[in-house]
Amino acid sequence: MAVRLGFIGTGGVAQGHMRRFDGLPNAELVAFCDVVRQRAEKAAGEFGGKAYDKFEEMLAREELDAVVICTPPFAHGEIEAACCERGLHMLIEKPVGLDLDTARGVEAKVKEAGVVTVVAYKYRWDDHVNKARGMLTDKTIGLVHGSFWGGLPGTPWWRVMAQSGGQFVEQTTHIVDLARYLVGEVQTVQAYYALRAMHNVENLDVPDVGTVNLLFENGAVGNISNCCLLEGWGQSGLRVMAHKFTLQILGASLTWAGAEGAGEYQLEEDGYLGEDKAFLQAVETGDRSPIHSDYSDGVKTLAVTIAANLSAERGGEPVDVAGV
Repeated sequence: MAVRLGFIGTGGVAQGHMRRFDGLPNAELVAFCDVVRQRAEKAAGEFGGKAYDKFEEMLAREELDAVVICTPPFAHGEIEAACCERGLHMLIEKPVGLDLDTARGVEAKVKEAGVVTVVAYKYRWDDHVNKARGMLTDKTIGLVHGSFWGGLPGTPWWRVMAQSGGQFVEQTTHIVDLARYLVGEVQTVQAYYALRAMHNVENLDVPDVGTVNLLFENGAVGNISNCCLLEGWGQSGLRVMAHKFTLQILGASLTWAGAEGAGEYQLEEDGYLGEDKAFLQAVETGDRSPIHSDYSDGVKTLAVTIAANLSAERGGEPVDVAGV
């Protein structure tokens, strides 16, 4: 029997999930909720099912197995808690929240309820990333360099620090999580942010550039930078430098070089589809082995990005991730 899915948030990123789930035989899209009811109605018209503008009403009325949560960062917390109370499995778009008290509260409810969770850090299901992870298993990693460079998203809430958490929390979280996945846990961060060029953008109070130094628990060091002041160009990726070996993930490309030669590999198995299929499989079978990023992983990545924000607020003072 197909997994009955409800969607909370039906904007841009949710539409990708809806199209992918609609193409899978073990998924049934039955309900859609959005604070803009017309968006929910449009999704219901396209995929079938009912439209709502209050998630509480949708959860109370529909017989669901699982929920796909695609809300802005500031809207996380209450929704996940309500799903836990009903025993509903959750696929949650990153980041899992804006503050660690809320996220850790939800984490405790997830563990108590025993529900399946996937946090949508799609890199973890990309085959070129997992190929890179295998290449690094026997390497002594020394240096890491990551970036998320691009322009300003058009979404109004994104440019408000209290709603998005800023670029490092909302976007660069993907690169932080990729670094955790390939290199290991981050122990300490030191961050510097600035607003250099976008002073006249209406309602903007987020930095437009930032750089964060990282010390990993295994002794490796690194830096991840971001900016949102570009136009017409952008890129994101991660380079890892180990003893006599280096690799780089840049978009859909993996390149490497070492004592045994160099090579290149292009992504073939897309992580967006991979995370959705893994979620369905875990809900159907109870086997959580296909899940590479659950709610607790999402909390760990959030902690690194929150620590970076704190460091920047304190003028670059190093911040211990475990202490935030």
